[in-house]
Amino acid sequence: VNSARRAAGSPAVVLDVRLASAARAHAGAMAAAGRLGAEGRDGLSVHQRVTAAGYAFLAVGEHLVSGPRTPAEFVAYCLDAGPARRTLLDTRFTHAALARATGGRPDGTYWTALWASPLTPAGLARTAAEVVERTNRERAAAGLPPLLADPAQAHSADMVARAYYSHTSPEGGRPWDRAAAAGAGVRSVGENIACGQRSPAEAVAGWMDSPGHRANILAPGFTRIGAGFAGGGAAATYWTQLFGG
Repeated sequence: VNSARRAAGSPAVVLDVRLASAARAHAGAMAAAGRLGAEGRDGLSVHQRVTAAGYAFLAVGEHLVSGPRTPAEFVAYCLDAGPARRTLLDTRFTHAALARATGGRPDGTYWTALWASPLTPAGLARTAAEVVERTNRERAAAGLPPLLADPAQAHSADMVARAYYSHTSPEGGRPWDRAAAAGAGVRSVGENIACGQRSPAEAVAGWMDSPGHRANILAPGFTRIGAGFAGGGAAATYWTQLFGG
């Protein structure tokens, strides 16, 4: 894997034992079932499996393959497939794990490869900053002034931790309640949330394609913004923008 990444100019990845545990379990489950499957019998997605293994992520990629008999054959197979090649060589990923299991049929060999970048304070700050930067780029294109940045991580993390996706928390807290609790002295509040997007670019593009979310991004009365991200849960990724003015 690292030989292929070096040849493409991508940084090397390091084996992570938590990813290895998740990869072994899923490869074994596929072998027992005799088929490839993104979800196991428990219905968990790759993001849920990785989180359950104790790995907090900024980004995750997965390859599920049957047939290759050796690691060299597996890597060659991935390099010949467009989407798999892009994932294997993705410069964002710093950790990886690969697992193989046999079963299901006499020649059945099932592979699970996981690629990930860990959630770190610096990485989270970069992700939030990119959301803000892309949002301000959209405002500039509309002739609007940029928004000043405030933190808004708590709601994304709460949606993952308590398995919900809503502007309203399980206790009934709304965006203006969260703004007040954070000490933001604003007269008007707006919030955008999203789930499933793989990057800040996808998240902001999705909001701009939605009239209600776009209206928040381009609201002339808003002067401040907070951005948050959390990974895990059924939808894989959760994004929050909180606006105030």
